[in-house]
This record gives sequence, C-alpha cells and structure tokens, in this order.
Amino acid sequence: MSESPVSPVSDEPKYRIGAVCRLTGLSQHVLRVWEKRYGVVEPERSENQRRLYRESDIKRLSLLKALIDRGQAIGSIADLDNAELERRIQQSATAMHLTGAAEKPGLALFGETLALTSEDYSTSEMFSLVGHFDDISKFAAKKPAFRLDVAVIEWPSLHPDSAVEATRLANQLNARHLILVYDYAPRAALQRLASDRITALRSPLDIAALEAVVAWRFGLFTQAEGSSEFIGGVVPSRLFNDRELAHLAAQSPAIACECPMHLAQLITKLVHFEAYSAECESRNAEDAALHSYLHNTTSRARNMMERALARVMELENLSSLPES
Repeated sequence: MSESPVSPVSDEPKYRIGAVCRLTGLSQHVLRVWEKRYGVVEPERSENQRRLYRESDIKRLSLLKALIDRGQAIGSIADLDNAELERRIQQSATAMHLTGAAEKPGLALFGETLALTSEDYSTSEMFSLVGHFDDISKFAAKKPAFRLDVAVIEWPSLHPDSAVEATRLANQLNARHLILVYDYAPRAALQRLASDRITALRSPLDIAALEAVVAWRFGLFTQAEGSSEFIGGVVPSRLFNDRELAHLAAQSPAIACECPMHLAQLITKLVHFEAYSAECESRNAEDAALHSYLHNTTSRARNMMERALARVMELENLSSLPES
C-alpha cells in the first residue's frame, strides 16, 4: 500500500504513519509509544481510523528525534514546545563543535620536505599541528610525556620489513598512529603495512588525503549542520532498494513532475559509487583512508537524496512499487 499523503480537509497535507516514519527516521513502534505514553503529537484519524499526521507533527517529531540522537531522554523533553526543542538542538550543536575543536588529534611532522608545507596544516579542522621536527631520533630520545596522536614521517622507500621498523618507531615516539609518506613502494610492502596503526600515503603529501586519514582513524566523521542523520562514520541504511528505484525511474516521465525520475537515477549512481568505494577501501591498502572517506561521504549524500525522494513521493502521491 502506498504511504502517500491523504487528501486533506484543510490546505495542510496529511501523512500516514509509514510516510512519517520514513521522513523522521522513527520506527512505527517508537512513534506509537511516544504518542501513547508521552502525547508528543495528536494525529487525526481517517474514516477507517488510520492515523493522519500534519507537517507540524513531522517537524516536532524530527526535533525530538534529533535530541534523542544527542543523548536526551524522551521523558525529559516530551513536554517542551518546539521553540525550546530548537534552542536545545542549537545549544547541543554548539557544544559538539567546541568539544570537537578541543579534542582534535595532535599531529607532528617529521622530515625536511614536509617542513616546506607545514604551514598549510596549521589551520586544519581535523587535527592540531604539534610541530615540525627535522630529526626524528632526537625527538624520540627526549621521550615526550604527552601521547602523540599522529606522527607523519618522510619514508622515501618502503619495503616489506618497513612495517616492523615503523611499529618500533611508533613505540619510541609514543604515537597512536603513523602516516608514512613515501616515493616508492612495492605492493608487498603496502600490504604488510595494512594495519590500524600505520597508513602509507604517496608523496607529495596532500592535505585532503591527510585529513581523510585522520578523520577515518579517529572517527571524526561528524554531523553536518546539526543533522542527526549521519554520525561517527556509521553508514545509514538504504531507504529504497534497486527494484523500487528502477520502478520510480521508469514511471516518472508519465507524470507532470520528473523529479522522482531524476532523483531515482541519481540515487542509483550514488549507490553504485558507494559500493565501488567500499570495495576500494577493502582491497587497496595504499588509499584505504581516502576511499573510506569517499565511501562515508557518498553514503551521507545518498541518504540525503533518498529523504528528498521520499518527500517528493509523498507530495506527488507516488508508490515505490507497482500495484499488484
């Protein structure tokens, strides 16, 4: 059965519970519990007693969901008005930003060539630049008391035994993660380096690739503009399967609005690239961090387009599957 908006009595469209769950990210079970126990919204009823929700209900449920995702208990916020819910979301987003800024991983550069571009890294939002050091042995000999999060080291030529040497060096530097910047490396050497503690990047070092590694290794894939859709690198589940996308892409030219067709085609392309980048992440040790970043970013883009498609479907009274 299509989860399309029901013809409204007023100008405000009404949505069935399946559509509301798709738009807000809530399950039907949770939504029913919230209504019965906390009275968060009061949906209307159709002639056959189906719940009908207004746009204002969807907005309120989305605000509540956003705060729940930030660790708030529904019992403590269910009675708040929308203005207060929005204020708390803004306050939470500000706190997350400040916390993230204070806890950025500390990164140090080791090597003469890296010194030439060290100023480019001082304004990164992904890490804090601890400093640049020409002589890595002198730094290690000082046995710094602080724990270095990331050590970026010039390593012109990698070989199969480099993994052992790099691990030993990481222990000497008291570093949580090593990034080796190389000019030459056989595939066997790169495969041996594939670990949670060491990443190899080809020279010259690109700041975007460096930030991708740091974000991947330290779980810094964060929320965009206060959204709760994508947090901590968790890939959001698909809202439409391949059959549904193919159906929407095929039927849309027959209606006045072709947006569903274009959105379905775009989502299909994002799904394909999402799968491609995930495969590259698992098989390519050299560029694993960058492909992980691309995979997670594509997943977020796909999720945003899916939500847009769901909204268009409701407004255009479309079903995701052909009628049987």
